[in-house]
Amino acid sequence: MIHDLFFRRYPTRIFYQDRPSPEIALFFVQVAHVFFDDLVKGLSLPPSFFEKAHNIFAREVGCGRLNSARTYDAVCGEFLVQAYDLWNDQHGSADRFLKLRLSLIELLFRAAEERTREVQPVHSNASDIMAEAIRELNDRFRQARMGLHYHNGLLQFANDQLTEQRNVEPCWVILRDPKWMNVDRDLKEAIDHADNGRTDAAFHAGKALESTIKIICDERGYTSGNERGAANYIDNLVSQKNGRFIASWEAELLKAFFSHVRNPQGHGPGSQAPLLLTDYQTAWAIETAMSWIKSLIRRL
Repeated sequence: MIHDLFFRRYPTRIFYQDRPSPEIALFFVQVAHVFFDDLVKGLSLPPSFFEKAHNIFAREVGCGRLNSARTYDAVCGEFLVQAYDLWNDQHGSADRFLKLRLSLIELLFRAAEERTREVQPVHSNASDIMAEAIRELNDRFRQARMGLHYHNGLLQFANDQLTEQRNVEPCWVILRDPKWMNVDRDLKEAIDHADNGRTDAAFHAGKALESTIKIICDERGYTSGNERGAANYIDNLVSQKNGRFIASWEAELLKAFFSHVRNPQGHGPGSQAPLLLTDYQTAWAIETAMSWIKSLIRRL
């Protein structure tokens, strides 16, 4: 099985300094404390947890044991906090060095979230412990000015701090529920494609929003089976018969989003010029979709 890791999603250079800044070096030490002091104890992570994570990471990177530490938790910990040495050929560029350690953080937190779902029925406060660790991880990213954000198993580039705290982070928290799995996946695709300069990022954001609307219609019993597209599902939400889940003006805004952003990218342009959004328009489309998703789900 191939695992999705940060260094592979962002193959082009993203760190341009010749060595990590003191703030970034401190960040890895602090995150190691978060993981080994808070999550290992709070979630009762066994030694096998680290052996599995290490082996997955080593396979994806294409190497053997990461270092000579005796236990796998020590191997992972020492790898995270290792100081960068410009003259150490094994470290490679600062960009590669940082990406690998960010990838291990991503993998460890992803595995810990999976562990949380497993132990939650027995340890009722496991989800609170995990949520607090993720909150501190993202606070540490902001403190180190790394421009990254962790959510639901992935590290991706962050927007401005206010948008992240008020819109993005609450949205990812809501989407942890497995029933929103398709929404979560398409939003991650949208952000990943935007980060890598692909032109279909807004299309995936629109897919996530459409999935949200469909799931709500199904859950509320609004779906008739005769719907042909997003507009029909929006009609279900605004229908007076269904209690006006959304207002008429909201329905108009939603339809406009699909008409002008999602649909042109979802269909062949024919003889017309294809819709190409600027980076600012793409960011707006993703943030708008996330805002709608959060708002609609909160009304359930």
